[in-house]
Amino acid sequence: MNNKANYWIDRLDLQPHPEGGYYKEIFRSSTEVFRKNESETKKIAFTSIYYLLETNDFSGFHRLKSDEIWYFHDGQPINIHILNADGSYKCVELSNSENGSLQAFIEPNCWFAAEIPSKLDFALVSCAVAPGFDFSEFEMASKSSLNIIYPLQKNLIEKLCRF
Repeated sequence: MNNKANYWIDRLDLQPHPEGGYYKEIFRSSTEVFRKNESETKKIAFTSIYYLLETNDFSGFHRLKSDEIWYFHDGQPINIHILNADGSYKCVELSNSENGSLQAFIEPNCWFAAEIPSKLDFALVSCAVAPGFDFSEFEMASKSSLNIIYPLQKNLIEKLCRF
């Protein structure tokens, strides 16, 4: 682990995340909302975390039932790979470089994964989820399931799926 990654992990008190990398929830709204067309259960309005990846680590393909926005803070560019419900693929470079974006939006129910393409150093981002993140609405992908739905992305799926 490099010194700057260690610095952020210690300073922000980050812990290992089940999808890979390190995280810490920094905000959970006290406001509750109903998700459109789902009036039976109130949800937390939104949540926010710090999230850090380093070198060969990656955020494995997963999906949420909520919108998610990633914000770049420090380190190397991250590629966010998005598999849309219509079968299309999109890659967003999250970085402060000329080719990058400082934020990236992932729609609900899209499969997505993230990696540091250079495999160098680390990247620190924040992720905001609305309605708020709930592990009961978090689903890790399986290679076999995604390969059936997205056969053109087999190499990417094999590389960035944990199971």
